[in-house]
Amino acid sequence: MQAYKKDELDNYFLVEEAKNLYDSKFITKEQLLTIHNSLLKLKTHDNFLVRILFFLLGAFLYSSIAAAFAAVLLTGSSDNAYKVLLFFYAIVGLLGSEFLAKEKYFRHGLDDAFILGFQLCFCIAIAAIPEEPLVGFFTMILAGAFCCIRYLNTLSILVFCSGFVCVFLNLSIEHEVIDAMYLPFIGFALALVFYFLSKKILDTKSWSIYEEIGNMMKLFSLLLGYFSMNYMVVRELSQDLMQIEVTPTKDIPFAFLFYGFTFLIPIFYIIMALQRRDRYFLWVGLFTFGYSIFTIRYYYSVLPTEYAMLIGGIILFTISFLAIKLWKNKTEGITFQPDRSSDSKLLQNAQMLIITTQSKIDMPTPKNDMPFGGGGFSGGGAGDTY
Repeated sequence: MQAYKKDELDNYFLVEEAKNLYDSKFITKEQLLTIHNSLLKLKTHDNFLVRILFFLLGAFLYSSIAAAFAAVLLTGSSDNAYKVLLFFYAIVGLLGSEFLAKEKYFRHGLDDAFILGFQLCFCIAIAAIPEEPLVGFFTMILAGAFCCIRYLNTLSILVFCSGFVCVFLNLSIEHEVIDAMYLPFIGFALALVFYFLSKKILDTKSWSIYEEIGNMMKLFSLLLGYFSMNYMVVRELSQDLMQIEVTPTKDIPFAFLFYGFTFLIPIFYIIMALQRRDRYFLWVGLFTFGYSIFTIRYYYSVLPTEYAMLIGGIILFTISFLAIKLWKNKTEGITFQPDRSSDSKLLQNAQMLIITTQSKIDMPTPKNDMPFGGGGFSGGGAGDTY
């Protein structure tokens, strides 16, 4: 089912592990280059910016092919010709993805453009036939799962998960199968399902090649779980979908529950991050906690902005200071000690530069015991006497 050979994928992930060992100072650069040159056969890029540039190049190539065929095929054609053309674009994207996979392009940027372009065109083409978005959302689930398994494309898991979310939104908004009041709880339940599925992927050793896909699904589930229960999101959707008018004496249904979850979920994420030493929980927890403060201040401005920022800065400084005092001498677990996997050369160079610029160094004046001129011993010139 996978488009790449198993031994080539295994070698790719071995090289990735070797890079982690090099970052942690366990192997030398020469050993890393030896491993890289002897094992890696796939064409890939670790540099995120370079990968984005190749993705833009691939998107430009894909769109150029689409535009060329559209100019030829749509001239004087019927109004429904675009539906056939969308299928043709999807076939172009699939053939391009297969060709790049055969040429051993893996997480390169060019292949990402064709894989995502194929999913986009195929889902729109399927939905355009019956002119029913729900069919397109189901197609997103199938296409995302197919590209995740076959090409190991990390972004395709977002297509897969978004398809599930859009299906329930469409069933509630367009078809009214589900009461809109229950959408936040359905979204939270979906987040739990995605989280446990990602945990299954990450914990299964035979699925280790899907680790990045599992991490992306985990990140999506954490964000979906928070925003499903966020007061601002629920309130705005309630006003748009159920025409609920919020007044000083009337709030949305279960308002106290969404107020609580708006702050309890970020706190829970941060606690889990500290207990499990999980950076994904920490990143999402800090982001969502900041968004929770923004949510409350958006509706209830208790203090002026400058006072709120001042008090928030004092609180953050106090928490940071106490955390450093608590963890600065620990050597394992949560610690303030430098991470061995981080490169400290830039920090050391910056420290030396700061010390040099802030220190006043008096340069010694050179002392010359052999004066020039005047006909002295050095012969530097003749004086006015013989």
